[in-house]
Amino acid sequence: MDKPVLNQPSSQSSSQSLSRFILLLMTAAIAATAANLYYNQPILPLIGAEFDLTDSQLGSIPALTQFGYAFALLFISPLGDSIARRRLIGILSCLLVAACGFAAVSPSLPILLLSVFLIGVSANITQQLIPFAASMVSPENKGATLGTLMMGLTIGILLSRTLSGFVGEQLGWRSVFVMSAAFAAVFGVLLRVFLPTNTPHTTLRYFPLIKSSLSLFV
Repeated sequence: MDKPVLNQPSSQSSSQSLSRFILLLMTAAIAATAANLYYNQPILPLIGAEFDLTDSQLGSIPALTQFGYAFALLFISPLGDSIARRRLIGILSCLLVAACGFAAVSPSLPILLLSVFLIGVSANITQQLIPFAASMVSPENKGATLGTLMMGLTIGILLSRTLSGFVGEQLGWRSVFVMSAAFAAVFGVLLRVFLPTNTPHTTLRYFPLIKSSLSLFV
C-alpha cells in the first residue's frame, strides 16, 4: 500500500530526499505551530480583565481556536492531496502570521474570536508537514520519522502554556500573539526555502476531494 502513495522510484532515493536538517526543521515547525492552539489559555485572565469579559465569554476564546483547528482538519487537510504541500504550507503560514497580528491588535472580543479561529485553521500546517515527511521516506524509516515529528508536536503542546504564561505576565497578553506571529514568519520563510516540492497525489477538484475524504468515516 505504501509504494503507490509514496510515488518514489526506489526506497533509497525516497530516504535520501528527507535530510536530517529538513526533518529537524519540520519537527521544530510542528512544535511552534501546534503551540498556537494553546497559547491563549494561560493569558485568559489578562484578556478578561482588559475587555471585562464573563467566564463564558472567556471560554469562547480557546473553544473557537479548537473549532478552527477541527474545521481545517475536515476541509483543509484533504487539499494536501491535490495541491503541492509546500505551496499550501506557505499559504497557511501567511494566514497564521496575519491571524496572530490581528489578535495582537484586537480592539474587541469579536475581532479576537475571529482571529483565534483563523489561528486554529492555519495550525493545519502540522497536518500538512506530517504526511509530507512520511511521503519522503522509505517504509522502513517511516516509523522513526513519524516518531520524531510527533515528539515535536508533544513538545509544542507541553511548552506552549509555560511560554505563553511567562511572556504574558511580563509583557502583556498581546505580546504573546506578537511572539507567535514572529515564530510563524520565521518558520514560514524557512519552510518555503528548504522544503522540497512534491507532486499532488490526485487531480480531484475540491468538492469531490472533500466527499472522498468524508467517505472514510463510513
